[in-house]
Amino acid sequence: MSESKTQRVADEARWYALRVFKGHIFQIKKEAEKKQIGTYMAMRMEEDVVDGHMRSREVQIVPSLLFVHTTAKALKQFKELYPDDFMIYRDRGETEPTPIREKEMELFMYITSTDHGKDIECYEGPVLGDQVEVTDGIYKGARGVVKRIKRDRKLLVVIEGVAVVAISNIPISYLKKI
Repeated sequence: MSESKTQRVADEARWYALRVFKGHIFQIKKEAEKKQIGTYMAMRMEEDVVDGHMRSREVQIVPSLLFVHTTAKALKQFKELYPDDFMIYRDRGETEPTPIREKEMELFMYITSTDHGKDIECYEGPVLGDQVEVTDGIYKGARGVVKRIKRDRKLLVVIEGVAVVAISNIPISYLKKI
């Protein structure tokens, strides 16, 4: 790759993933936004009853995970301000931050920003199987792997090396093998 093309790619805003430590995620999100760095956290609404009253609150789908949209250079400068508060996801053996593919991030944001967030949860475990695409419903266009978890069929959507979310309640008739 030529030097000018390499420089142009380095100066291009991309999505990156951060693992935020010690419960500082909202502070880091706020500070990033002050620096004009775009942010995204996958959230869902949870409802519970406290003292006889229904209470709803937003909770993270993937705890401690914050996505930022910025250049690699600006991300490194931001990291220098908060050296002990977060780590930047990198490919194994790499020193540079690893950007997330735009299509992967768009799909992840689409899936986790629907009003049906209660059907989405963080998943940890192997993601093996045939790729499928959702052909109808609110998750139309989503791609992933179907896996049976606790007697429920779930669609696992992956951001490679960062996170996996499991989506429940997708009718089998809406899934097409790719």
